[in-house]
Amino acid sequence: MAHEMIGTQILTERLVALLESGTEKVLLIDSRPFVEYNTSHILEAININCSKLMKQRLQQDKVLITELIQHSAKQKIDIDCSQKVVVDDQSSQDVASLSSDCFLTVLLGKLEKSFTSVHLLAGGFAEFSRCFPGLCEGKSALVPTCISQPCLPVANIGPTRILPNLYLGCQRDVLNKVGALKLINFFPGKIGLTEN
Repeated sequence: MAHEMIGTQILTERLVALLESGTEKVLLIDSRPFVEYNTSHILEAININCSKLMKQRLQQDKVLITELIQHSAKQKIDIDCSQKVVVDDQSSQDVASLSSDCFLTVLLGKLEKSFTSVHLLAGGFAEFSRCFPGLCEGKSALVPTCISQPCLPVANIGPTRILPNLYLGCQRDVLNKVGALKLINFFPGKIGLTEN
């Protein structure tokens, strides 16, 4: 594959090269729904939810894209309009394949008015996570999967993963996992376990 930008699209390998070199400031924006973003996303990506309300507010210029980015970031970030912006969705290949009325098209249009270099990640998050799973956060393959399902009518056979490195289980789970987990009491009868 070529390691170059094509129009307003950027290939996965080129994005990784930019991120690893650190020579250019890159702003990553994940345009997928919050649930998908929360499950797994590219490290340092900021989620801008694709709700109908947000799309309408952007189209009517009721919110500035820079304010939306600041509001969506987990911490205060410095926004430089000359920095490279890379937007990903689940699996779009190029801008030409997008409908003119979809949220991603609206978002890209607003970003292009405020930033000099805006690109769509070719293949989206699906391609990126397939090629570079180590550069993604929240990937279930990177943390132990939970084996108990307390909400389902099955026997509880281990702790349930709540967050990365945080599990919920009972005293029996602690006895079975003593070496790898720390004990934190949350509620009577339930024990929080964290990885060492």
